[in-house]
Amino acid sequence: MTRILSVEDDEAIRGLIKHALSQSGFEVAEAGSGQAAIEQVRGGHFDLAILDLMLGGDISGWDVYDQIVEQGARDSMKVIIMTARSQEAEILKGWRLGVDQYITKPFDLDVFITTVQDTLAASPEQLARHREQELRKTELLHMVDTVFNE
Repeated sequence: MTRILSVEDDEAIRGLIKHALSQSGFEVAEAGSGQAAIEQVRGGHFDLAILDLMLGGDISGWDVYDQIVEQGARDSMKVIIMTARSQEAEILKGWRLGVDQYITKPFDLDVFITTVQDTLAASPEQLARHREQELRKTELLHMVDTVFNE
């Protein structure tokens, strides 16, 4: 069974994610903090991590992502960033760091499940192409915003 780690500090959203993914046939582990997420990554194998960026406490979603990479888990784990932050700078950071998908809150639950399924089904090559396309598009939008906001 496909194992997913959901890292979300909001208990209601975390519960919604777990319920929706479980109903779709996934095994879901939860972490309500960055520290709990890092411990989960150290303790087991996951096929996908869904990381909220703005976690309460000292450890952000980006810190969790860094730990996933440092521990070598990124080679076998896909990563979706899910956050309320929708600024191009944050999105650019994610694409440049190599995340596989980026979802902004609030999100449509059906689109969320489809995104998870598509990300899990995609080959590394498909994900790299998608990341490159999204990076170019986001860089262009960022440049346009910069020009018109000066």
